[in-house]
Amino acid sequence: TNKKNEPENKEKPAEVVERAAKAHGGRQALTSVGDSVSDGKLTFFTGNDRKNTIDVSVIRAGDSRVQRVLKEASGELHQGSDGVSTWESFNGMTALAPAGLAGNYIESETVRAVGNLFDFQSRGATLRDAGTRNNARVLELESPVTGKPSRKTNYVIDDSTSRVTAIEFVTGEAKDILGKIIPTTESYVFSDFRVVQGVITPFRIERYVDGLKIEETQFNSVRYNVSI
Repeated sequence: TNKKNEPENKEKPAEVVERAAKAHGGRQALTSVGDSVSDGKLTFFTGNDRKNTIDVSVIRAGDSRVQRVLKEASGELHQGSDGVSTWESFNGMTALAPAGLAGNYIESETVRAVGNLFDFQSRGATLRDAGTRNNARVLELESPVTGKPSRKTNYVIDDSTSRVTAIEFVTGEAKDILGKIIPTTESYVFSDFRVVQGVITPFRIERYVDGLKIEETQFNSVRYNVSI
């Protein structure tokens, strides 16, 4: 059986989370940061080609409110959540944002963000082992959602650094050329880790849809607990 091949000392999922929390600066540092302002460049991709690069700011207030500001020549596009509803506004014209790329990004920054993994017990979420991949452990977090199906997110924890290097989740389903139903997925890959106020923080975030890179955010500045 597979169990014979499992090392007896394999870490339990909760132990992997503790290791990751220490690697990201420790629980005291992690709980001390609530708000943040991050500034940098956002590059869009089509296929493997760079399409265009613009200035971007990501503003967070707590763990459920976030706003991404895309600064284009024609104006500013704001994508955000106030913790209840998700919205987009362009040059002051605001509309509720439908599910899709904007909504998925906001989920990655709020209800699916790395902090949810560190706080899984207090959030009433269920943590499961989702196997290993390329010298990393994969953990699945299933979070309850009032009145809706539960939310499942995978977190990839690097074996050597213990850092969370990616999150991934299913966003829907599609049919392949043979008509078979397959899940559509998004993943966010974190790198260029730097220490900011005691917290190990990724300054580069690459975004993939079904394995194709669509965005890369490279921050040049991340500040925690600044007035917003």
